[in-house]
Amino acid sequence: MEDKEYQMKNLEAIYVTASLAPVFKPNTKFCVDQFAGHIPYIAYADIMDRKFVIRATTDYTDKSEANPVIAAYVSIEDLVNDGWRLD
Repeated sequence: MEDKEYQMKNLEAIYVTASLAPVFKPNTKFCVDQFAGHIPYIAYADIMDRKFVIRATTDYTDKSEANPVIAAYVSIEDLVNDGWRLD
């Protein structure tokens, strides 16, 4: 299975089951400057609302929808195609 297909399949499963707030590996296109050293994730509230919003936090336990947005997408495919990978 190709990496993009694997990523999309696993993200879709997270959205379908609303099982967790997924954390991502740093994306070199975005995790720089003010987001350097931050943890990228999708907030659980965004999962529940079927939003594809990557947010940043410095505290692994704080995965709230109030944290700053790094990037937003219209689909899982767009998110994966932009280089985001589950951690």
